[in-house]
Amino acid sequence: MISKKLSVGIAIIVAITLIGSSLVLEQSPNVDDSVSNDSRVMNWSHVHGVGLDPGDNSILYIATHGDFYQSIDGSFPVKVNKVRADYMAFNTPLVSGFPLYASGHPSTGGNTGLIKSDDGGMTWEHVSNVIEPPADFHAMAVSKQNPETIIGFDSGARGLFKTVDAGKTWETLEYPEHVSALAISPLDPELIFAGTGNGIFKSDDGGENWIHLDAYRELGVFALAFDDTGKLFASIKTFGIVQFDDSGDMWENMTNVDLTVTSIAADSQNNELYVGGFSSDGYQEVYKVSYDGNSYEVIGTNKGLR
Repeated sequence: MISKKLSVGIAIIVAITLIGSSLVLEQSPNVDDSVSNDSRVMNWSHVHGVGLDPGDNSILYIATHGDFYQSIDGSFPVKVNKVRADYMAFNTPLVSGFPLYASGHPSTGGNTGLIKSDDGGMTWEHVSNVIEPPADFHAMAVSKQNPETIIGFDSGARGLFKTVDAGKTWETLEYPEHVSALAISPLDPELIFAGTGNGIFKSDDGGENWIHLDAYRELGVFALAFDDTGKLFASIKTFGIVQFDDSGDMWENMTNVDLTVTSIAADSQNNELYVGGFSSDGYQEVYKVSYDGNSYEVIGTNKGLR
């Protein structure tokens, strides 16, 4: 069923410039990056990921190119990281007691491999290079059933990698096409969805084999996310955000916000989505959107700074 679009027709910016290597990161200034708390204007660029704290869903994490933010109860985001980095492929676990995970680039250049934070994004610790030179995951997912199971796709197309011991060891999996988004079902750790430039692929065996879904073939997929009840949300070129069941059958399209969504976090308790991406004017923004698509509000935007 096709209803309202979440995105207008705009070109999709998916290429991220890769820069040199080291985990020595630049010290981040101890100042709030917000320009106006009332207008929600933030001095950020490239919102790479959003995620809710599993123990307190009033805490929204926002990973960007350069800094890491928290928004409490929908308030304007506040920068919390102590060092600057490009926090790509950001993931929060769906259960408490496990780290936040990211990948990407330190400010000094190169790739970080897998990094983690145990203090809400203030400090980050290197976990694994995964491969050499270190991996740069732009798509990654963490299992709810076993949060030590992580799957990630290297942006240089060097492989789809999986760990079941929180990054100590890795196996290489076959992948269907260049992967832009990943999601692991919270109900079945063997059920994995992969978004590509040619629609969505599904694996029922932990990523060993893949089935190409019929819906949205030949369309780019920018983000995938489950809520903890098993609803799957996807951001699709032309259509915006759509809901799937875990069989891959389409449910419905959602609200009409001028945003190409590149990251999604789902709050099933309040039936709300947090989405990050870029508007038709190119502004990097984060919104809160109701599941029924009837309401939305801005959390942060860099509109007015460009």
